[in-house]
Amino acid sequence: MLKDEGLIYTNENCIGCNKCVGVCLAMGACISQVVDGKTHIAVDPLRCTACGACFSVCAHQARSYNDDTEQFFRDLGKGEKISVLISPVVYAHYPDLYGKILGTLQQMGVRHLLPVAFGADICTWAHLQYLKRHRRTGMISSRCPVIVSYIEHFHPELIPSLMPIQGPMMCTAIYARRHLHIKDKFAYIGPCIGKAMEKWRNQERKCVTYNITIRSLMKYLRARGFSECIAEEELSYGLGLYYPAPDGLAANLKWFLGDEELVRSVSGKRMAYEWLDRNAGVLAEGEMPFTLIDVLNCRDGCIEGTATEDACNRHDEAYYTLMRYRRGREYLHHEGPWSRKLTPWERRELFEERHKDLELSDYLRTYQDQSAQCQDWEPSKEEADAIYDSMHKYDAASRHIDCSSCGYETCADMMKAIYNGFNDSHNCIHYEQAEAERLEKLSLTDGLTGVCNHNAYLQATAYGAGTPPEGTVFIMADVNGLKRANDQKGHAEGDRLLRMAAQYLAAHYGKEHVYRVGGDEFIILAPDMASSQAITRLREVQRQLEEMQVSIAVGAVTCDGEHQAYKELKDAADSAMYKDKMAYYARHGLAPRD
Repeated sequence: MLKDEGLIYTNENCIGCNKCVGVCLAMGACISQVVDGKTHIAVDPLRCTACGACFSVCAHQARSYNDDTEQFFRDLGKGEKISVLISPVVYAHYPDLYGKILGTLQQMGVRHLLPVAFGADICTWAHLQYLKRHRRTGMISSRCPVIVSYIEHFHPELIPSLMPIQGPMMCTAIYARRHLHIKDKFAYIGPCIGKAMEKWRNQERKCVTYNITIRSLMKYLRARGFSECIAEEELSYGLGLYYPAPDGLAANLKWFLGDEELVRSVSGKRMAYEWLDRNAGVLAEGEMPFTLIDVLNCRDGCIEGTATEDACNRHDEAYYTLMRYRRGREYLHHEGPWSRKLTPWERRELFEERHKDLELSDYLRTYQDQSAQCQDWEPSKEEADAIYDSMHKYDAASRHIDCSSCGYETCADMMKAIYNGFNDSHNCIHYEQAEAERLEKLSLTDGLTGVCNHNAYLQATAYGAGTPPEGTVFIMADVNGLKRANDQKGHAEGDRLLRMAAQYLAAHYGKEHVYRVGGDEFIILAPDMASSQAITRLREVQRQLEEMQVSIAVGAVTCDGEHQAYKELKDAADSAMYKDKMAYYARHGLAPRD
C-alpha cells in the first residue's frame, strides 16, 4: 500500500468520492486504495505536481499539505539566525496589516525582511539578458514551480524550452547571499504549496531552508496575536511587486521590450495543462511564434496561490492592490526605469545600468527529467479485454459509457488506470451496478439447479401472504426416491435427479416460474396458463422424467374463490402432492421417504 507522506497528502476525512481523481491532471497521482474496508484516495508523491486542484473540489477537506511553518517558529524560538523572503502576495492580500505582519516577525527574532519583489526585478533583468543573448522563440517561463514539475514529470521533451532562469524567490536569496553577504537561514513566505519543490531543487545552494505558506503563517500569527510594532522591507524595488498577477511577467517584459517581442500568458489549472499538452509538439520543435509563454498553474496568478486564504480570493481586491501599486510606480518615478514618459528602450537601458553588477550565470538554473518515475504502461488488447470483462463490460456500448463517476473522463482511461494499479474496478459505477445485479441474482437462484430458490419464492409471494392473480396454477413437485438414491448411489446421483427434474420443469413452465424450496421440493407458479394446459404439461413432465429414471410426485391447485392467498394454495397443492407420493410408494412397494 502506498504511504501517503508527500507534500500533499490525504487525511482521515476522505470518503473516496473520486472528485480529486477527476481534476487531477497527472495520471496516477491519485491512487484508489481500500483502508479498513473504506475507499481512500491516496497521493503518490512521485507523481503529484502539487497543483492543488484537489483542494478546490474536495467538500470534505480530505486533502492536507506539509510546509515548514511549525519548524520555522520552533527554530526561531531557539535563537536560530533566520531572515525571511516575503512574496508580494502577502502585501497584495493584507495591505493594511502588512506592516504589523513584518513587525511581529521582527519582534519574534527575524533578522532581515527581504522583499521577493526585489528578486522579481532581478528575474526580469535575467530574462532580458538571456533573450538578448539567445535568440529563439517558444521559451516557457519557469517562475511557476508547479508548471516546471509538470514538464519535468510528464513532458520532458519540453525541458529544453524551459527558460533557465531562477524564479523571484531564488533570485532574492542568491542576491542576499552574494551581495548583501547575509549568512542566515532563509525562510520564504508565499502563497504556493509547490514552492517547496523549488526549495528542494536548490538545496546545493543552501539558500532557502523553510517554505512558509501564507495560510499557515496567518493562522499561527492570529493565534499568537499581532505586535503593534510596524516594520518595513529592507530593499526597494520597481514593477517586481506586480509579478503575482496573471500577466505579471508579461507586463514586466513588455515594459522594457515594448511590442518588439510577443509574450503569451496562459494560466489556470485546466487551461494551462491542456495548452501544454496540445502544443507540446510545436514547442518541442521550436515552431511556437511567441518569444516567451508565461504558463501559470493558478488562473489569477500567484495571488490565487494554492496556500492562500480562501477569503482573500473571493473578490479582486488583491489584483486591484497590485494594479494600483503598478500605476503608482509608473507615474511617480519620472526619471528611472519605471518612468512612463520614457520609451521601452530608454527604460531598458536604465534598468540594465541598475543591475550592472550582476552576473547572469548566478541566476541560471537547470532542470531534471523525472519522467521515468511517471511511466504509464499500455495494456495489450487481450489484457484490456480481460480488465473490461472483470468490470462486467462485455460489449462496445458498455466500454464507452464514459460517465466519469470513477473520476476519469473515459472508460478506457479507467481501464488503463486499473492496469497500472492506480484504481480498482469497485470504483466503476457500472461494475457496482452489474455486481449488485449479479449478487442479487445469485441470492435468488438455486446454485445446484439454476432455477429460482426459496428466497426468490418468498419475495415473489410476499412470504406467502400475497394474493396471486386469479387463475394462477400452483404446483408442488417432489422428487421421489431422493433419499434412497443418496444412500445407495451417493449424492452425485441425488444431485442428478434434482437437476433433471428442474431442467424439465423449467423447459415447460419457464425457469423464472420454477422454485426449489427444499431439499427435494419444487414449486411452480403458472399465472398465465389455463389450468388444463398446466396439468397436461405436468403429466408430460412426469412421463419424460420417468424415461430418464426420474420420478416426481406432483400436486396442483388453481387460484379461485376458495383458495386466495399463496399460503392457502401451497397447503392445498402440498396435500395433493402428498397423495400422489403415497400412491407412488404403494405402486412400488416402498416405505414412505425411502
